[in-house]
Amino acid sequence: MGSFSEIVKRRLPPGILIFDINNRLLYSNKEALEMIPDLRKTVKKGKTKQQYIPEEITNLCNRVKSNADSTNSDQGVDLNYIVLNNGSKSPYSLRAFLIGRYGGNINTTRIMVLIEKVAEKREVDFEKAKRDFSLTKRELEVLRLICLGDTNKRIAGKLFITEYTVKDHIKKIMRKIGVNSRSEVIANLR
Repeated sequence: MGSFSEIVKRRLPPGILIFDINNRLLYSNKEALEMIPDLRKTVKKGKTKQQYIPEEITNLCNRVKSNADSTNSDQGVDLNYIVLNNGSKSPYSLRAFLIGRYGGNINTTRIMVLIEKVAEKREVDFEKAKRDFSLTKRELEVLRLICLGDTNKRIAGKLFITEYTVKDHIKKIMRKIGVNSRSEVIANLR
């Protein structure tokens, strides 16, 4: 598949929306408009036309503002995101941040919303990996545990081998797949 840096280069840039403190859209990049085409619509409010903002995004902006005064900062971080299902397309993750927040007061004039496509989880075909990379039975066992996120110590315990032996298997797996790190191993299998 290629190196980890090539994978990062192919990653899609996020959509970016910038709102003022009154939830009026000030900026949207082309990626945001492609992910949420409704942003191109306008609606009539009174005598003026305004850009249409989906209710979920307006609620997210309001939530990030109200959480700014929260004494529990962990709660604010956990609540400042949503997953938006956009019809038949893949869902999107939206995260909101205050820009220019100082101290405990809201001294901000902007809210930034990042929009990212939610990647579908793909299962690893270990039998195909075994064939494609000529992996031994033990290397395949180690590979399965790497994909589960196990540490070398945990892999050693599960397979009743030493950590040194685990490291040796991992080096062989990386050499056969043609990569230099565990994350590249996983990325090349999915």
